[in-house]
Amino acid sequence: MTVWMFPGQGAQRPGMARGLDTAPRLLREASALLDADLAALCLTDENPDGRPELVQPALFVVGVAAAAALRRHGPAPAAVLGHSFGEFAALTAAGALTFADGVRLTALRARAMLRCATADSAMAAVLGLGEDAVRAVCAEVGAGGGLVEISNINSPEQIVIAGERAALDEATALCRARGAFRVRPLRVPYAAHTRLMAPAADELRAALEPVELRPPAAPLFSCITAEATTDPGRVKELLVLGLTGTVDFAAAVRAASAAGHRDFTELGPGSPARLLGLVRAVLPGRTPGLRLVSSDAEARTPQPFQAERGGRPGSGRQSPVAARTAGGGDHGG
Repeated sequence: MTVWMFPGQGAQRPGMARGLDTAPRLLREASALLDADLAALCLTDENPDGRPELVQPALFVVGVAAAAALRRHGPAPAAVLGHSFGEFAALTAAGALTFADGVRLTALRARAMLRCATADSAMAAVLGLGEDAVRAVCAEVGAGGGLVEISNINSPEQIVIAGERAALDEATALCRARGAFRVRPLRVPYAAHTRLMAPAADELRAALEPVELRPPAAPLFSCITAEATTDPGRVKELLVLGLTGTVDFAAAVRAASAAGHRDFTELGPGSPARLLGLVRAVLPGRTPGLRLVSSDAEARTPQPFQAERGGRPGSGRQSPVAARTAGGGDHGG
């Protein structure tokens, strides 16, 4: 029983669609829908970070192309899961969302989030400090009037915080003082997955209302509530909640594992994998089957996932090297 997982923003890299046979056609279709050149972000050495308003639809196309490759060479997934906006690719792979609607919605979502960007908002990845400790720091700063919240829970010791810059700076200092081995500011101009994204959530809610969403062929494990659902109405609610609520990837992985899913396949840019190292950290002591598919070659010939150098396979604690390269926390939405 395999879960297909799709990474969120932060997984982008130059040339990320080169190994996917259907990508050129899908990129042409998406570019026509948006009147923008997505191929330049996915098939050349151009840095996608230079076009933040197009990163999400570009990653969506790459995820859908990877899913198409895997479907040609193997069975359909038993469940799907998307880290943050990766849920849009997951829903398209599961037959719930059309490709055209997915392109339009991810582009709208990206633009709406950018409209929430201010000089006073920021994000940071906290490595080596547990959720309870980070939550206590956020509460302490909040009690003093600052706004900082947990944005992502990626693994037991990889947490992302976001909020007002002054409050984030205070929280960063407290996290370091309480044992975090690294707190890294993220190059993101907004505070994703916090209350500051409320205007973007309103835009996405209005855009989703007329969209026909079919029941997915495989349940979606929500990274907001960890529930598994195939109900289109509930899926729409969860997509909107995903803009202001904490993305709890760790909880979604635990829920999928508890439901009997033993294999996890990441579909997307790869190099490095963004989610597989996190799955290993979330399920310590277990041996889930882990696989990366970022090209047709990888879809045809399965390769075992290799832990990032410096990590201890199967352990709950990542080394500084492994925590840096696991990558799921290094994104903005």
